[in-house]
Amino acid sequence: MTLVASANDEVTVNVLEMICQSCAEHIVAGCRRIEGVASVEADRRGKTITLHFDSSVTTRERVLAAVDDVVASIP
Repeated sequence: MTLVASANDEVTVNVLEMICQSCAEHIVAGCRRIEGVASVEADRRGKTITLHFDSSVTTRERVLAAVDDVVASIP
C-alpha cells in the first residue's frame, strides 16, 4: 500500500492487491468498518481507494494502519 494523496479528512492509497472484483469488495467492506471512516471509494483499474473520515474520531495514521490490516486479511 502506498499513500497517494491526503487531506485533513481524506486519504487516497494505492492498493496493488486490488486485482479482482472479489478482492476489491473485500477491501472496501473492510475499510467501511474502520472506526471513523464515513465513506470509501474504490477505483479497481487505478488500484486506489479513497477514504473519507471524521478527523474528530480518528487520525490519518490510524486509518492507514487499519487499511494495512484489511489488505493483509485478504484470503
